[in-house]
Amino acid sequence: MRKLIIPLTLLLAFAVRFSATAQADLTEKSGFVVNAAEEHSFLFVLNNRPNDLPEVRTGITKYIWKYHPSDRLKITQIKIDGDLENVPLIHITGFDSKTKAMEFFNGLKNNRPDFLQMGMTKDYFALSKSNYETVVRTKSLHGYKSFFEQNYLK
Repeated sequence: MRKLIIPLTLLLAFAVRFSATAQADLTEKSGFVVNAAEEHSFLFVLNNRPNDLPEVRTGITKYIWKYHPSDRLKITQIKIDGDLENVPLIHITGFDSKTKAMEFFNGLKNNRPDFLQMGMTKDYFALSKSNYETVVRTKSLHGYKSFFEQNYLK
């Protein structure tokens, strides 16, 4: 039994180290960084259906009025060239930290507003100011969803 415990312990230690190394490599390659104290924002990635944009924006605004009336959140429709040229984006600013942005994210998961259930929104996530700047600079969200899942949801 002891002979089995030692190799399993080593295997577990290797797996944890490999996972941390793989995550560091992913973060380094993508240019995204973890900074929980930095100002955060929220990005809704919409399906490419221009007629849905006003309805989604109105739904998000009503959601903010209902669930975050005292927060000073600002909603903006943005357009980024490159990979995101034909992707409608709605950007919400005003979160002081990762914690505040994730409270908004978790509220969306729990409250399931109509605009999320109607198939108009492809994805949504919180991102730090630095990571938002990286998305704008690279004109791509490539790798951010994996980064978000690894660093925000786990």
